Amino acid sequence: MEEINIRFLGGSDRVGSLALLAEIDNHKFLFDYGLTPSKPPEYPLPAPPVDLVFLSHAHLDHSGMIPALCDNASQTIVTTELTAEISDILHKDTVKIAKADGYAIPYSLGDIRRVQHCLKTFRPSQRYEIDDIEIRFHSSGHIPGSLMFELQGSRNILFTGDLNVTDTRLVKGCKPIPCEILFMEGTYAGREHQKREELEKAFIDKIEEVISRGGKVILPAFAVARSQELLLILRKSGFNIWFDGMGKKVTKVYFKYPRCIRSIENLKKAFDSVNLVHSDHGRKLALNGEVILTSSGMMDGGPVLYYMNKLKNDIKSAVILTGYQIENTNSRLLIEEKKLDFYGVIEPVYCEVEYFDFSAHAGHSELIDFAKKCHPEKIVLMHSDNRQALAEPLKDIADVYTPNNGEPISL
Repeated sequence: MEEINIRFLGGSDRVGSLALLAEIDNHKFLFDYGLTPSKPPEYPLPAPPVDLVFLSHAHLDHSGMIPALCDNASQTIVTTELTAEISDILHKDTVKIAKADGYAIPYSLGDIRRVQHCLKTFRPSQRYEIDDIEIRFHSSGHIPGSLMFELQGSRNILFTGDLNVTDTRLVKGCKPIPCEILFMEGTYAGREHQKREELEKAFIDKIEEVISRGGKVILPAFAVARSQELLLILRKSGFNIWFDGMGKKVTKVYFKYPRCIRSIENLKKAFDSVNLVHSDHGRKLALNGEVILTSSGMMDGGPVLYYMNKLKNDIKSAVILTGYQIENTNSRLLIEEKKLDFYGVIEPVYCEVEYFDFSAHAGHSELIDFAKKCHPEKIVLMHSDNRQALAEPLKDIADVYTPNNGEPISL
């Protein structure tokens, strides 16, 4: 039986900067190559030359350092067409933010352009062969265009990227894939999700409560997938909603890929039902509305800071966070200390702060159930700050590995 040698370059024991280097059947593969969009950003270890790069989806903690691999056009990256297009937007934004914040720029615009020449794009259910290894592509249920990678060679391997087994408004959940070795994310290890119907009702009720007392609601949201999910949840609410930031551009990209969206018709109706902000004047108009959906999701920049600066002292208003907040981000500061960093000046926030966990990740029990239904002999846990919470129950079904970044492991 051929040995598989792996080493995490990032993202083994925390959420962010995921990068897995694997030697499989005499090939070197790299699964994802992300960065952590904190201030300052955190990067994975340098990657050696590889035969093939697998990009699971566009979120920066998985895609953010892909251009650094493309200093020439000989690299090959497999992903979906949608992931490629959204990643390109995020990579250009990463350079823009680094320049604005005075951080080292991790790659050039030329590197970003070269990515386009390195891509091979696939859809779920398609296959690709490299020598004696057959690669099968499966939806991971996380966001539109996200993939799991199944490799069938001397060993049968599944790399999940980020996964979700529950249907959301935007995409359908994924199914387990039988495998011998399972590389599985554990973002929500030790934590369960509230039932989706209950969560959505509580979310709408909270917005109604804030509006009824004369306040405004700010919804900071990730431009990729979370903004669109919230649009769909709010579609029939009747609220006066204003939509600002990069999420508008991403939504229009999604319209080009209807097969990646659970209901493209509903997304179009939701998008058409809101007011779009295009200018400073539009932002002033938005402050006269009821709900402002805007980037960035972690509040480290973007239009959200304009709106928060206007409403931070209004006790009738509220800011509602809806996603995972990475350490050392502005939104984490807001949750933990009820303060925000307004471009170097930290100020208290007096408006209401709420959190609703509209996760696009599988919860703890769902991860365990998914792993069991894959029937693996070995499980490698990654992308989690609480891997032991998963490792203990999974030891009953397989050998479980929790390597640190940089630590070589043979399977």
